[in-house]
Amino acid sequence: MTDAVQAITGCSLGKRSLKHVDYGKFAATFVNTATNKAVRATIRDDFSTKGPREKIIQSIALTPYDDMVTLQEVQIKIAETDLPGPPREKAVCAACGERVMDARSVIRNGAIFCKACADGAYYNATSSKG
Repeated sequence: MTDAVQAITGCSLGKRSLKHVDYGKFAATFVNTATNKAVRATIRDDFSTKGPREKIIQSIALTPYDDMVTLQEVQIKIAETDLPGPPREKAVCAACGERVMDARSVIRNGAIFCKACADGAYYNATSSKG
């Protein structure tokens, strides 16, 4: 889904104009940051995306938009540190020395840590290069 959104809109994780939140759903929310108006798009339950790629493409081309996608106006709150553009805050982890951007750091006993050092990482280092 994120690849499709990037290709169609030009938004990207690298430009901080795309934020990936994994709920295991096929949905996307589009926000006008100037007006804070937002629309959430989901694929309708009864629209089939199964079969060979060519069949799916043909089905998408022939299906009226309203039969394929549900749009819903929503309200969202975007933290200043999640807005597009350069990082607004930078810190360095006291344990690993890696940079931590935009309020993703954790303060413990007055020291700044990355979430991996503070709460445990999703990875285990097997070697070190550098």
